[in-house]
Amino acid sequence: MEFASYHRYWPSSAAIVESSNDAIIGTNLEGTIATWNRAAEAIFGYRPQEVIGRPVFLLAAVGREDEMPVILDQIKRGQRIQHYETVRRHKNGHQVAISLTVSPIRADNGRIIGASKIARDITERKQAEAELHRLNETLEQRVAERTVELEELTCRLQAEIVERQRADVRLQELQSELFHAARLNAAGQMAGALAHELNQPLAAAVNFVRAAQRQLATGSRDKVETISGIMDQAVGEVLRAGQIMHRLRDFVRRGETARRIESVAPMVEEASTFTSIRARASGVSVRVSFDPNAARVFADRIQIQQVLVNLMFNAIDAMAGCNRRELEVKTALLGDDTAEFSVADSGTGLAAEIADHLFEPFVSTKPDGMGLGLSICRSIIEAHGGRVRTESNEGSGTIFRFTLPASPTTGENNGSRTHGPHRGR
Repeated sequence: MEFASYHRYWPSSAAIVESSNDAIIGTNLEGTIATWNRAAEAIFGYRPQEVIGRPVFLLAAVGREDEMPVILDQIKRGQRIQHYETVRRHKNGHQVAISLTVSPIRADNGRIIGASKIARDITERKQAEAELHRLNETLEQRVAERTVELEELTCRLQAEIVERQRADVRLQELQSELFHAARLNAAGQMAGALAHELNQPLAAAVNFVRAAQRQLATGSRDKVETISGIMDQAVGEVLRAGQIMHRLRDFVRRGETARRIESVAPMVEEASTFTSIRARASGVSVRVSFDPNAARVFADRIQIQQVLVNLMFNAIDAMAGCNRRELEVKTALLGDDTAEFSVADSGTGLAAEIADHLFEPFVSTKPDGMGLGLSICRSIIEAHGGRVRTESNEGSGTIFRFTLPASPTTGENNGSRTHGPHRGR
C-alpha cells in the first residue's frame, strides 16, 4: 500500500493530541490558553470551556507564581525546556507534581507565536520517592539506634567480663588463703599431736638419764666424770628436742591470724562459692539464709571459712547415693553476744560409735580420710571462744553447729535472705 493510502487512514494531529496520556496545552506568548486536551482535564480538573481563553497562570501553585513568566520569556527567546519537574495547582486546590516540557510554536514564516506545554503527572512517582526516602531515613535511624544499643551492650559485656575476671582472681586469692590456712592448721594439729605424744617419752628419757647419773655417782672418779659429761649432753639434746617441738606448735598456732569484726553474709557466701562446683557435680541443692540480728562476729575470716568449707564438703560427701540431697547453712543469734552457725545435710546420719569421738584427731568416717579435718575445726572454734557440736537432723542427716562471739550491729543490717540453690546436673 502506498503512503497516500496510509495517509488516508492516519489520524489527524488533533486526534493524536486528544488521545495522549500527557496534558498538552497550547498558549500564546502572553500565556492565554488556546488548546486543552482530555489528559489536561484529567490531570488538572478543568474542562476545556473553563480554561480556554484564560491565563495559564491559574495553574500556578502557591509559592511558584514566578515560574510561568520566566518560562514564557525563555520560549520567546526560542529556548526549549525539557523534563522540568515542578508543581501545579489542581482545580480543587491540591498540588499536582508534573514533569514539564515546553517548546516554542512557530508560524510558517518561523516567527514564534506561542508555546506548547506537555505535562506528565508524576505525583505517584514523587509520593513513592518520598516514601522511599522516609523509609531510608527510618532505616538509618533504626540502624543508628541499634548501633548505639549494640555499643552499650558491648560495653556492658566488657564490664561484666572485667568484673568476672576480677571475681575469678579474688576467688583464687581466697582459695589460696584458705588452703594456706588449712595447711598451717593441719601442721599445727600435727605438731600439737606429736608434741603430746613425745612429751611422755622425752620426760621418761630425762628421768632415766638422770637416774644413770645418780648410779654412776657411786663408781670410780674418772668414769663418773666422763659418763656424767656425756649424760649432761644427752639431757641437753633431749630437752632441746622438746623445745623445738613446742616452738613449731606455737609458731603455727600463732602465725598469720587476724581476728576482727567480720560481716557474716559475705564470709559465708564466699565459703559457699568454694563448694558450689562440688555441690553441682554431686547434684546437691544448697540453701543459705541469714539472721539479720547475727550480722557480725569477731573472728578470723579465713579460719572460719575453713571451718565452713570443711563442714560443707563433709555434708556433700555424706549425701552421696541419697535420693534427697539438700544442704542448708543458717545463722542465728543466741542471746546478745553469741552467733550460731549450722550446716545441715539430708544424708544417712552418723553412727553412735563415731559420733562420740568425731572431733578427736585421726578419727574419720571416710575410708581415705586422715581424721584431722573436724579436729582442726574444733581447735579453731575453741580458739575463738566458741564450741562445736553435732545433732541428728529431723528426718535424716546430721547438723553441725558452732558458735562465735557476736558483735553489735550498730545499725548495720545484713538482711535475711535465702540464696537460690546450686543444683548439679
